[in-house]
Amino acid sequence: MERLFPASFTNIFLAALTTMTFSCKSGNRSALMLDLVRAEEIFIAGNTHQALELIDLIISENTSLAEPYLLKGNIYTAVGQHEKARVVYSKLVKIDPDFVSAWFKLGNNAYRAKQYQKAIDYYRNELIGNNAHSLQAKDKQITMLQIGRCYMHLGKIDSALISYNKCITIDSLYSEVIGDLARLHTDNGDFTKALMLAKKAVTLDENNIDYLYSLGTVYLKTNQYERAVTYLQAVSAQRPLYEGLHYNLGQAFIRSGDNIKGIKYLAKADSIQTLYSRLENLKMDVKRNPNNPRTWLALAEALEYAGMKKEADQARLAVHYTGTLKNK
Repeated sequence: MERLFPASFTNIFLAALTTMTFSCKSGNRSALMLDLVRAEEIFIAGNTHQALELIDLIISENTSLAEPYLLKGNIYTAVGQHEKARVVYSKLVKIDPDFVSAWFKLGNNAYRAKQYQKAIDYYRNELIGNNAHSLQAKDKQITMLQIGRCYMHLGKIDSALISYNKCITIDSLYSEVIGDLARLHTDNGDFTKALMLAKKAVTLDENNIDYLYSLGTVYLKTNQYERAVTYLQAVSAQRPLYEGLHYNLGQAFIRSGDNIKGIKYLAKADSIQTLYSRLENLKMDVKRNPNNPRTWLALAEALEYAGMKKEADQARLAVHYTGTLKNK
């Protein structure tokens, strides 16, 4: 399962405004801040094109400013226009290569495109820039977490472990890296370490369905079938169509002696896997046709059906943005 990006830096822009140092004359600083805040408020109100037009106006009047490009790139990212976001973030780092979070944004963009080595290079730039010292510990940790995930996708397990262990040195209770490590050791067949880490992740965030599923899966692989059923059913209670859930629940029930329930779950496993295959195809469709509102709507509806509300809401933003392109 593809991991979602962890919350990091400033999701859009507003929270960062008070700490920004504008490269323009101090007399214009307050007006620029207000214009950027207004642009984001317009976006939040659902008027994406109007927000982008205001940002373009700000850029045309202040060509050396980096900050408007951050907001513009973030908005494009929010509405699923990742290639446009990449172009904007690239302009941002040309203006200010040490702008905090800029390389991280480029890294996330490359990660979405499955360009994992390129993403690693971008993330590393975030960590070694002249302003790297100003990064909060949490942001450094999240950047290293993403590097670890890239290495996992590249099959470089030792490198992934190095990056994950660096995360742990910053905060030994960082649940996202502990969850990743549990999955890593499960995939590698080291179930003793996997079980310890999966338990710890659930202890830190007992409602996280990814951690619950991971723990249930380890219990299944270590022949603790009743415990596996307990945690996998906890996942089912939150998201009945979670990928892989029905197959593992079916196996757990059968191995614990309840063939009737086991066969029932296994009977649904293939159709649910078909749903996730369709989701992957729809994601490829929107990647090939990012300006087509119908493809975004199909993706949003499929995500909603799968119980993936956050991802569905993001797709709905793209539906709204692309649906109004023809009027621009």
